[in-house]
Amino acid sequence: MASDEEGAGRSQELAELKSWLERRISELSAELERLRAVMRYVDELLAESSFRRADSLVTRRATEEVRAPHPEERPSLRTIRSRSGTALATLTYTQDVARFVLNPDIVVTKDHRPFASFLLKKVLEGYVNQDMELVSRGLLDANLAFSYEVVYEGERVKEIEVRNYREEARLREIINAVRWTLETALA
Repeated sequence: MASDEEGAGRSQELAELKSWLERRISELSAELERLRAVMRYVDELLAESSFRRADSLVTRRATEEVRAPHPEERPSLRTIRSRSGTALATLTYTQDVARFVLNPDIVVTKDHRPFASFLLKKVLEGYVNQDMELVSRGLLDANLAFSYEVVYEGERVKEIEVRNYREEARLREIINAVRWTLETALA
């Protein structure tokens, strides 16, 4: 009988401990969200009040010269595949331009829901808007701003060309978004 009471007491303590942990996690999550909001605000204020030093202008010009297209630069070629191994698109890319040529067996129209609402509006237009904000603040040359073009054959999407992606992380995100969009179109 004493062991039943000890077991019940231990269960009660564990239940109280669990309840306390859940409350703390909730409180800390809320605090973390508030801290992130404050961090975004501070970032915005820093961006508005920052100035450009002369050495950063020199670095920027050097970067722009490096980014100038090199006629001898050979494009890389990569096949974008679904998780099951189906070829979805062929990616040809250089330092500045990425061209996705869709597999002709995959039918994606300009109004196809994940293509129009996700890939174009959320992903690609998101990058356009980010770069236009940088251009308006004077932090990015307009010639280096992200842009894209979709080539249609009638209503069908034939290829997508992305210019000035600038960062490998951006290219990876675009590749993943294209893969997801085309996999969804196949389903």
